[in-house]
Amino acid sequence: MEYLISFYQNFPEKDKFFNNYFDKLAGTDKLRTQIIAGASEKAIRTSWQEDLAAFKAIRSKYLLYLD
Repeated sequence: MEYLISFYQNFPEKDKFFNNYFDKLAGTDKLRTQIIAGASEKAIRTSWQEDLAAFKAIRSKYLLYLD
């Protein structure tokens, strides 16, 4: 994440940095918009926590072996 943010900040033609495929890889346009808005790595990772907790709750039913 740190590298991606740094690359974007140092890229001279910011409007050409992201392509349409980036949003598909990320799942939504949220990551792209956060980077463009100047969000920090910590803020971006924090924004994932609620969705990550929901995923882990659903996932736990299907685990054969617990960590």
